[in-house]
Amino acid sequence: MSMYFVALSLLAIISGYLWYKTRVGNRYRLDILALISSGAAVMFLIDSLYSYLGGEGFAEFSVDSLILSIILSLTATIIWLIVLAIKRLQQL
Repeated sequence: MSMYFVALSLLAIISGYLWYKTRVGNRYRLDILALISSGAAVMFLIDSLYSYLGGEGFAEFSVDSLILSIILSLTATIIWLIVLAIKRLQQL
């Protein structure tokens, strides 16, 4: 289990919870952010399991892993903001 898996899972849980609480007036389309982060978290879980079966350690916590988790969380958020902007432009 890598730090980026934990970070993306946390982002998926938080965005999924916020989407569930605000699903009636879904103005910010948090379902898209939850879907992006959940998909990435599942992808990295499978990657961690495959690495573990290959003989590597399952848990990896390092500075490089921390930097990668920040970059991945920001990338998921930026993609969500781009999709949100495109949806807003289509409504005009």
